[in-house]
Amino acid sequence: SFQRSGRPTPRTTCDLRCDCAPRDLDPMALRGDYQGGSQGGADRFGFGAAGGGEGLNAGIDKYMKWSWAFFVGAIVTCVAGITTFIYYLQNFTFAPATCFFEFFLLVFGFSLILLDLPMPGLQTHPHVLGFRTKVYKFALFMTRFLGRGIWYLFMATLVFGAMCDTGINFILGSVLTLYLLVLGLVAVGKGMVLTMKLNKVRDILMSSGKTAENFVARGQAGLSSEQFKHMVGQMTNDQNMFGDDDVSYIINALSFAPYHADGLVKLEELQYWLQPGPPLMV
Repeated sequence: SFQRSGRPTPRTTCDLRCDCAPRDLDPMALRGDYQGGSQGGADRFGFGAAGGGEGLNAGIDKYMKWSWAFFVGAIVTCVAGITTFIYYLQNFTFAPATCFFEFFLLVFGFSLILLDLPMPGLQTHPHVLGFRTKVYKFALFMTRFLGRGIWYLFMATLVFGAMCDTGINFILGSVLTLYLLVLGLVAVGKGMVLTMKLNKVRDILMSSGKTAENFVARGQAGLSSEQFKHMVGQMTNDQNMFGDDDVSYIINALSFAPYHADGLVKLEELQYWLQPGPPLMV
């Protein structure tokens, strides 16, 4: 549960930007000094001021329930790669294309393991953090539900081709393929739902004529997860549009950086999100 360390006495609303305070919103609900601002948002997800990158996550938050499902998918991909690699070592034939196919299946499998490690102690290893930063920079789609789901659907086709089409082990190949197929479809569905709902919120905010500055108080770096959720509830009249986990996934998608130790949606990120353009993929 979210613990606050003493709530200071709220200051008067004249500290807000009075010329742009949202008319239909409770100004105090978005105040950094009232809801915790940059401090309160960080503590809720355990991002505190830990040193050495502790508690930091790139893309889809790895402390949540999806982490284990993705991690099992990575293990499944590795099992398929190792099984086929051992088979071709025992039944060696000159087949360069097949060799490259199995090599990349192994590379993809081990890469997914590093990306989806659910153990906090291993997540903060410098090499793991470095790898995740590279993924965020060069393969951003892998940090989104839609991208990850499509990737696991692709992995399902590779596993099926490697184990079933070749006749190595049809039963095991079918089981592994089925898991990756279901995981990919569910992740794609989750991503599509979050993307459409978030785009609906953006359309409402843009049609209201409000900008990011309307929701961020002077001197506040951005909105915490609780403040963002409150803003969405007030503007859409639906307090349950996003769950707590969903808000964290959205903050990941809005973030300009692979790691967000403060757990905030920055003012600049809100400004970019509220510009005209295609929907933000979650």
